[in-house]
Amino acid sequence: MSTTTGRAAVMEDYGAEFTVREFPRPVAEPGGLVVEIDVATVCGSDVHAWQGHLAGVLPISPPLILGHEMTGRVVEIGAGADVDSAGQDLRVGDRVVWAHTPCGRCHECTVERQPVLCARRYIGYLNDCSVPPHFTGTFAEYGVVRPDAGRIRVPDTVESGWASAGSCALRTVVRALSVAGPVGPEDTVVVQGAGPLGLFATALLSLHDPRRLVVVGGPEDRLELAREWGATHTVPVDPDADPAGRVDEVLGITGRGASVAFELAGAPGVVTEGVRMMARNGRYVVMGTLGGPPQPVHVATLVSRGITLRGSMSGEIGDYHTAMGVLDRYRDRFAWDRLLGSTYGLEHLADAMSAMRRMDEIKPVIRPRQG
Repeated sequence: MSTTTGRAAVMEDYGAEFTVREFPRPVAEPGGLVVEIDVATVCGSDVHAWQGHLAGVLPISPPLILGHEMTGRVVEIGAGADVDSAGQDLRVGDRVVWAHTPCGRCHECTVERQPVLCARRYIGYLNDCSVPPHFTGTFAEYGVVRPDAGRIRVPDTVESGWASAGSCALRTVVRALSVAGPVGPEDTVVVQGAGPLGLFATALLSLHDPRRLVVVGGPEDRLELAREWGATHTVPVDPDADPAGRVDEVLGITGRGASVAFELAGAPGVVTEGVRMMARNGRYVVMGTLGGPPQPVHVATLVSRGITLRGSMSGEIGDYHTAMGVLDRYRDRFAWDRLLGSTYGLEHLADAMSAMRRMDEIKPVIRPRQG
């Protein structure tokens, strides 16, 4: 195995097979890290990018190395990078997760202190990988942690696959719960979606012991896991059924509707349904929909019921730290392995993507150094 180069699965065109290519091994900048990717997991955003669904929504410049959920093992530490963003010491051999990089100079970064809303945020896997240092995404043998990127050391008790899934789906849910505000025993909570976001949300929300925790989604094996992780009720989604039936079922379970709801499905029409499921004075956080066609919303329902509608996207580095802590603290309560699917090498990345797209697996696992 070469120590001067590293392999990566490159997306040359939308929907095409990936090409495994070699690039020069990166070098750590001052303040930065170079890591060997231990595990990467497939996110729905990777699938959308591969299928071309994000083109025109986010700035994308093929050729790309997709992948942004990962656990990397530190192989080189740049000057001044020997602690993580939480003040924990970093050494060669430690595992880390890391964040997208905000510009740090715009109104959202500085005045609003909302770096996840930075319009100039550097999102590695959406950038041209033909330009050095090449390793922009994490479906690769190496990863580059930029000097201005937040990074968190992974606890020794947290498996790499869990940390990888937690570095996107769980930290996104951590932020969404913060945006939603307090959830307590008097709340009736609805989670739309039973994918990685929905299942992580179900686990975290169950810790707040709401009166009812309703998960709307599918397929049935995921709803079964949702019930194991704390859902009091589940409502299956039949694509051929009238959505009004799902709305009526949720209203029947909740009585007055959802006092708090989370859109985590990203499916066409899901927000249309979600607004109709809300109780008066309810709080609705939308975070699963990043693309697709416009969705009609009955504005009079928002007004007459006094519904608060908030968008939430991604997470800050503190959310990554919280996510790693959740994985560690509750590892005996929730079987995090249940989220993880089959393991693939770089040569079979398209198979992993297709498995997720078909909903055969919740989180396909990529081990870049696996043959």
